[in-house]
Amino acid sequence: MKHKTFISYHHKNEQEEKDQIVNLFSGEDFIDSSVHDGDIDTDLSEESIMRIIRDDYLKDSTVTLVIIGEETAKRAFINSEIQASLWGSNPNGLLAVVTDELYNKIFSEGICSGLNCNHNVRVPQNHSYYLPELVYKNRDINRNEDFDSSPCHHNDYKVYCGLTSFSTFMEDSDQYINAAFDKRDELNYKIAKKLSSNTPKIQRNSLSSLSDSLFR
Repeated sequence: MKHKTFISYHHKNEQEEKDQIVNLFSGEDFIDSSVHDGDIDTDLSEESIMRIIRDDYLKDSTVTLVIIGEETAKRAFINSEIQASLWGSNPNGLLAVVTDELYNKIFSEGICSGLNCNHNVRVPQNHSYYLPELVYKNRDINRNEDFDSSPCHHNDYKVYCGLTSFSTFMEDSDQYINAAFDKRDELNYKIAKKLSSNTPKIQRNSLSSLSDSLFR
């Protein structure tokens, strides 16, 4: 089953990855209507901005795919698109697709340090710096309310936002999009929906959003 997917990305840096996704798969399955500078009044309330993005840009999407490169976390429009995707009582599924170059920087291979556990695991590196805030927060296993305590390791099916490399996603996009969609109802997860005050976003009251360099 196809799920309408909104693509959030940094136009300057990740246009090629976005075009490859749309060209390889059916363009009809993806919504490519990103917010641009000047589209939304930055003096509006947070609620109004979220409603505009959901109604006019996300439209009937049920999954939001965020293409992540080295500067993505700093982009005001991307952070607000992700927040709008999760806003309200019917959030989109959320999927992070990291460029291959960056993926190799944010994971290393390791062994689980849990008691009597010797599983091979991916060890995250600098995720709080490179991942957009709501991607990072929604990968926190402690938000999964089925666990009384944090497991020594886990897979992406246990967190709301899955994450994979661009090349791996291109091999089987349906698997990742379907998983993101299914988590909306199947995962008992406390979704993080609010951006911190110092995170770049559309609202003018965010100091970071005043700088044109933070917009894509």
